[in-house]
Amino acid sequence: MGTEIIRTTCAICLQDCGMLVHVKDGEVVKIEGDPDAPLNMGALCVKAQASMEIRDHPKRIRHPLMRKGERGQGKWQEVSWDDALGRIADEMNKAKEKYGPESVCWLRGAAKGIQDNVFTRLANVFGSPNITSMASICYFPHVTAMRFTFGSFLMEDHTNASALVVVWGMDPASTSTPNYEPLKRAVARGAKLMVIDPFETTLAAKADRWIRPRPATDMALALGMIYVIIHEGLYDRSFVENWTKGFDELKAHVQDYPPQRVAEICWVPAEAVVEAARFYAAHRPAAVLVGNANENIVLSMQTQRAIYMLEGVCGNVGVPGGKVQWTNPPILSRAAPEFTLQDHIPKERRQRRLGAEHLPPFVHYALPQSVVKALISGQPYRPRVAFIQGGNLLCTWANSRETLEAFKKLDFIAASDLFLTPTVQMCDVVLPVAHFLEYDALRQSGDLPFLAQIQQKVLDPGDCKSDTQIYIELSRKLGLGEYFWKDETDFMREMLKPAGITLEEFRKVHILQCVRQYRHYERGGFPTPSGKLELYSEALREAGCDPLPVYREPPETLYSEPGAADEYPLILTTRKPAVFRHANLRHIKSLRARRPDPILNIHPATAKGLGIRNGDWVYIENRRGRITHRAKYSKSLHPKVVVGDHGWWYPEKGVDEDLHGFAESCINAITSNSPPYAHEMGSVTFRGFFCKVYRAEKP
Repeated sequence: MGTEIIRTTCAICLQDCGMLVHVKDGEVVKIEGDPDAPLNMGALCVKAQASMEIRDHPKRIRHPLMRKGERGQGKWQEVSWDDALGRIADEMNKAKEKYGPESVCWLRGAAKGIQDNVFTRLANVFGSPNITSMASICYFPHVTAMRFTFGSFLMEDHTNASALVVVWGMDPASTSTPNYEPLKRAVARGAKLMVIDPFETTLAAKADRWIRPRPATDMALALGMIYVIIHEGLYDRSFVENWTKGFDELKAHVQDYPPQRVAEICWVPAEAVVEAARFYAAHRPAAVLVGNANENIVLSMQTQRAIYMLEGVCGNVGVPGGKVQWTNPPILSRAAPEFTLQDHIPKERRQRRLGAEHLPPFVHYALPQSVVKALISGQPYRPRVAFIQGGNLLCTWANSRETLEAFKKLDFIAASDLFLTPTVQMCDVVLPVAHFLEYDALRQSGDLPFLAQIQQKVLDPGDCKSDTQIYIELSRKLGLGEYFWKDETDFMREMLKPAGITLEEFRKVHILQCVRQYRHYERGGFPTPSGKLELYSEALREAGCDPLPVYREPPETLYSEPGAADEYPLILTTRKPAVFRHANLRHIKSLRARRPDPILNIHPATAKGLGIRNGDWVYIENRRGRITHRAKYSKSLHPKVVVGDHGWWYPEKGVDEDLHGFAESCINAITSNSPPYAHEMGSVTFRGFFCKVYRAEKP
C-alpha cells in the first residue's frame, strides 16, 4: 500500500501552520510543512515537528479520570465518559441551584481556536458571567487598541512592499513562523529591519537598528518617537489632515515626552530615540509587528495604542507594505454575539462577574486575579465550581502560590487536557482531549492574515474527544443541548454555511483565503465614530479611560519605589523559549533536550559582581519569594536587566514534590496579582518588576 499525504493544519498554537502528514499502513511516517500554505510557506517549528512525540507520549491522558485520594496526591481511577460528564454536570447544576450560576467559573488556558468560543457559548447559556482567560494580557489589549484607533482589526502587510519592518516586543523566530517566514523574505528583498526589544533576539542581532528599552516602558518610547516626528515635521501631512482626528491634542500631549525624558525612563540614549524616530519616518511604507510582551504589563492596551498612533501619523495605514485591513473569512464569525450567545446572561448578572469593578463597560470577561481573590476572601462571593479548559493555570496565572491556595477552596474542579499538569493534578475529574491529528476541525485565524483552514483527522483518538465534542456532550448533561449541534461535523457544516460551501468541498480546497483591502477608508472612512483614525479617542474618555496614552511608572520598579532599589536592584522580564508553548511540553524529550533548564540571561559584569559564574544556578527573589534559574551571560543586555524563562515546571518530579515543582522555577511564583490593574483591561504586571539575584546551590 502506498503512502497517503493528508493536508492539514497544526493546532499546537494559534499560528495555524499548514502541514503535510504522510501516512502508510495507518501510521504517520513523516510530517513536513505545506509549501502551499499561505501562512508558514512550508516551514514548521520544532514543536510541530514533535507532533507525533506529543501524541504518542506515554504520560498522555487516554481515558476520563476521577480523583481517588486527596487533591494533589496523583491518585486516579479510570471512569466512563458518561460517569465523568454526569459528575461534572451534577456538580455544576447543584452549585447553580444553591448559589447561582455565577458560582461556576469557566477558566480558559492558552487559546486554542474556535473551541474557545464554543466553551464561552456553553458558559453563557449556563448563565455564568465568570468566564476568564489570559485575555487581559494577551491578544485583547491590541485588538481593543485597534478598535479605538482604527475602528477595526488591521494586519501587517510585510509580505508586500515594506521599505521597513519593525519588530516591537516580539521574537517571531521563536514564537511565530507565519511572521518570521515573510519577514525573512521582506529583508532579503531589501526591506530594512528595526527591532525594539530589551533582549538581543535572533532578529535584533541582524537588524539595521536595535533599540533596547527598559522592560515595560515601550509606551514612553513610542510617544517620544512621535514627539520627534512631529517636532521635525516628518509626519505624513496629507494623511494626518485628511484621515486622522485629534492631531492637535496629540501634538500638545507629546510635549511631555521629549527625547531626554524618554531616555531617562527607557534607559535608551536620547540620540537613539531621535535616530529611531527619523529612521522609522524615513522608510515608508513601514510594517510594525507588535508582540505579546507589550501586553504583559499594566499599561497593556495604551502601549499598543501609542504604537498604532505612531503608525498613523506616518501614514503607514491602509497602504501596501503597511498595516492593512483584510476581508473576514466568509464563515460564521466565532466571536459574534449570535455565536457566543452572550445575551443569555442578563446585564445585571454580567455586572456581578468577578473583577467588574476594575473594568470599563466595553470589557465583559472576569479577571483571573479577581477569581483568586474572591476564593480566598469570600468577597464579593465565593465561587464553588470551576471547569478548566487546557490550561496549566498554576504556572500561567500571576502569583502561583496564591492561585494554588485559592483553587484548594473550590468545592469541585474539572479540567480537559492532554497531560496531568500541576493544575490538572488539583482536579476532581479530568477529561482526555484528543490530539489535533485525531479529529476534524475548522481553523479560523484571528491574528494573522484572515483565512479559514481545514484540520483533518489522521489518526484514531481512542477514548479521547475534541474540546468541541466535549462541550456538545456536556451541554446535554446540563440540560442545554438545544443550544448546540448534533456533533462536531454538524458544527463545521453550520460554520461553513455563510460561505456557500459544503464540508466535503472545503476538504478539497482546504483554505478560504481572504484578500487585502488597501486604503479601505477611502470607501466610507474608518469604522470609528468620527470616520477617521482616532488619535484622541472621545469614546475612551467617555468610558473613563485616558483618551491619549499616558505613561505611568509600573509598580515595583526602581522609580516607583526608589527606597527598595538597594534590596532589589535589578529589573526582571521574561521570554518564551522556542521549544515550548507557555507552560506546556516540558516533558517532550526532543524539545526538553533543546532547553533542559530555565535560563536567566544576565550581563557578565553584573553576574561577576554577584559572584555568579556562567552556568551557575541562581535564585531570583522579590517580596513574594524566590525561584531558581540557571545563569547565562548575555553581554548585550542592560546591566540592570535580567531575562528569565516563562512557564517552567518539572514533569520529571513527582506530584508529591510540590506538584512537580510547579513554583520552583516559574516566574509567576513571584509575580503580583494585586492592584494596580490597567483600568482598560485589568492587566497585571508580568514583566518589568524589580528583583535581586544571587547564587544558589544546584536544585
